[in-house]
Amino acid sequence: MTDTKLCIFDVDGVLVNSRELHYPATAAALADYGCRYFREEDEAFGTIPTREKLHLLAEYERIKFEDVEDIWQLKDEYACQYFDDKILINHNIKELFEELKNRDIWIALGSNARYSFLEKVIDALDVDGLVDHIASAQGMLPKPDPYMYTSAMEKFEVLPENTVIFEDSEVGRKAAYDSGAFVYEVESYDELSIKILNEINCPPCQFKWSVSLHRKFSRTNYLLH
Repeated sequence: MTDTKLCIFDVDGVLVNSRELHYPATAAALADYGCRYFREEDEAFGTIPTREKLHLLAEYERIKFEDVEDIWQLKDEYACQYFDDKILINHNIKELFEELKNRDIWIALGSNARYSFLEKVIDALDVDGLVDHIASAQGMLPKPDPYMYTSAMEKFEVLPENTVIFEDSEVGRKAAYDSGAFVYEVESYDELSIKILNEINCPPCQFKWSVSLHRKFSRTNYLLH
């Protein structure tokens, strides 16, 4: 594996945990449009993006197709309103990002969430001056399409083999693998810290040996070392 030049982070499930935030925000937005939405059906949808959930509800004739975008925006407004009480934050992220910047590695965020939510996350993590690029499904194709990731590589003129994407969900990982980059499979929002970087007896910009990375087109498992 060659030197890493770009790290792209998914947000929810990787940097923060907003599991307890999304359902009440979605349910509140749908209620404003006369649709009762239960936690059980939200869990049955799994980790697909909110907009996709809304399209499915429209197909089931629970809401109108023409209301989907407005409900999606309203859901984001409720999510921002509930943010402080419901969000769980990984407070190790700032130190990690600072070290990545010290190693001259670009930092990008790629999320299906709206920009207003991502800005609140950046403020909560206190990493405003450390993030070089933000990509949201609000302005481009959502995951599982890889465009969010490939466009970030193009922006910084970085090859997939010099890029690591941090993802937790099935939808996000598909997008990451399809981009051709190395993929760090995050299992919990509080997993990442500066400890993933090995600062002793290791070339600059390489990651700690204990984490497995996968790269789709090579069909080979790599160790970061």
